[in-house]
Amino acid sequence: MLDDIFDKLDFNRITRLMDLVSKETFGQLFITDTEEEHVRKVFQTIGVPLTTFPCR
Repeated sequence: MLDDIFDKLDFNRITRLMDLVSKETFGQLFITDTEEEHVRKVFQTIGVPLTTFPCR
């Protein structure tokens, strides 16, 4: 689980980290953030499908 990493890392570091952990050998990953668009933008950049569970 990665909690609120968009507040702590810049876009390039987040993108590299997500690219590493999105490989099939890594397993399941949960990311929390207050802005869903941050997560979507990173995964669109690295070309990895994304499933979100918005809390409203």
